[in-house]
Amino acid sequence: MTSTAESSSPPAKPLKVLFLSAEGLVGGAERSLYEVLCALPEERVEAHACVPPEGPLARLFALAEVFVHPVPLRRFRRTVHPFLLAGQVRALFQASRSIREVIKTHGIQLLHANTDSAALVAWEVSRETGLPMLWHCRDMQPLGPLGRILAHKASRAVAISDAVSEHLKKHGIPARKIKVVKNGIDLLRFHSAEERPVARRRARAYLGIPDDAPLLIDIGGWVPWKRHELFMEALARIRMKHPQVRGLLVGSDLFQQNAGYARLLETRAQNLGLGDDALLVLQQREDVPDLLAASDLLVHPSDREPFGRVIAEAGAAGMPVVATDSGGKREIVKDGQTGLLTEPGDAAALAQACLDLIEDPARRNKMGEHARKRIRKYFDVHRTADELAELYEKVVGEK
Repeated sequence: MTSTAESSSPPAKPLKVLFLSAEGLVGGAERSLYEVLCALPEERVEAHACVPPEGPLARLFALAEVFVHPVPLRRFRRTVHPFLLAGQVRALFQASRSIREVIKTHGIQLLHANTDSAALVAWEVSRETGLPMLWHCRDMQPLGPLGRILAHKASRAVAISDAVSEHLKKHGIPARKIKVVKNGIDLLRFHSAEERPVARRRARAYLGIPDDAPLLIDIGGWVPWKRHELFMEALARIRMKHPQVRGLLVGSDLFQQNAGYARLLETRAQNLGLGDDALLVLQQREDVPDLLAASDLLVHPSDREPFGRVIAEAGAAGMPVVATDSGGKREIVKDGQTGLLTEPGDAAALAQACLDLIEDPARRNKMGEHARKRIRKYFDVHRTADELAELYEKVVGEK
């Protein structure tokens, strides 16, 4: 039985966690961070964020009433050029000095680095302050010596999927260092089953897509491993049988690092004869829920996908997925129940799976409903936030 003195004791104060993002633009990693910060339980976590000043991410955090501390963080790039390397090292120490002031002023207890670049800064700050740090691992690129050092220095490497966890283990990261916290999404952004018909008509009218044209959508940054050219090739094959089918490609070279791949996509569309009547290309968008409502099928052709955030978003919108079976996608898609998985790199198989669902609307709709239920059960961002809050408490307690 709890004594009166014990029951009247004040609740523990929330942990003060400082989140670091080296990117001020809003890609998938930044959207995931923003939604988690909005969902963190305020009684357990007081969230602060150091982000580049005057960027979209800083503005999003400010609107969400997160404590924002503008710091000139930057993305670090691998280079052997001595002047570029020196500039990056200088920027690292300048950012570290600013972050230490934030820590001292606000009594920060834990550092959470959202990406590899942020982890570099967090490592230096942790070394100087003694604070524990978490490194959020969001990709499956080769770690290299520096990546392995970061993972070993971090209190935990937070993997966004089982696939990322296995990737880290293969690179020598001890299992005890790895904590899997699967990405979640803000379900409230997506139209309900009742709202979707109206949203569909409105979005299609805006896009100039006929109401009865099957619409396939592919969303993702223009980086080579996303394999958008496979989507184009599959679309061209599908249109040979059903010329009324339209495609929608949404994304861009957001971080200006893949101009060559962007040109390749443009050339491939021309060579395949995919004009504006077949393929509509849109840049980075904030109205993804509306675009998903307008579409019939998400096509996800990437290789070695760490998670597949847009797959979860499609499921939340009540839409099935045709995806290549690589990386963490199998953790979201139940093959034959919420979508179809095909061999990576096979445009013909991708096209056939799409045709199977285009030609069977009843099956497609049933898969979409199963997808909606699965995403709501397993991929709600509040589940992600609660798991992270528990991890923060554990790590600070260990310290």
